[in-house]
Amino acid sequence: MIHRALGPAIFLALALGGTAQAGVCGGAPPADAEAFRGPVLEVLDGERLCVALGPSPSAWVPVRLADLPIRAATAPPSRGALMAAAFGQDVTCRIVGREEDAVVAECVGARGPVGRLAQTRRIINAGEDWR
Repeated sequence: MIHRALGPAIFLALALGGTAQAGVCGGAPPADAEAFRGPVLEVLDGERLCVALGPSPSAWVPVRLADLPIRAATAPPSRGALMAAAFGQDVTCRIVGREEDAVVAECVGARGPVGRLAQTRRIINAGEDWR
């Protein structure tokens, strides 16, 4: 018999397991939206994450974080650091641009701006534990 508390954890692990792929988030923000809000349910790499607007990955919006270092000047945070900064957190994302495969946005959670948080030493260290 599966312990009652393990049921949701097993479901979440099965739903989110595997490696991150760009096709995981297939949604778009609401039409004409300047901002949207939801939980971060996938982190694709050190620059991109998925914000869920519904339970299905087809309603998860791919977001490239606007408040990260410029790619040529400094390397973005690791995927682990972005996981430590954002995974499972509710965020509000303000759209500042659009790319072919994602919106470009500044996302803020209860602990502050996600992109900036992912660059702090504490989060970088915590991110080393993510696999």
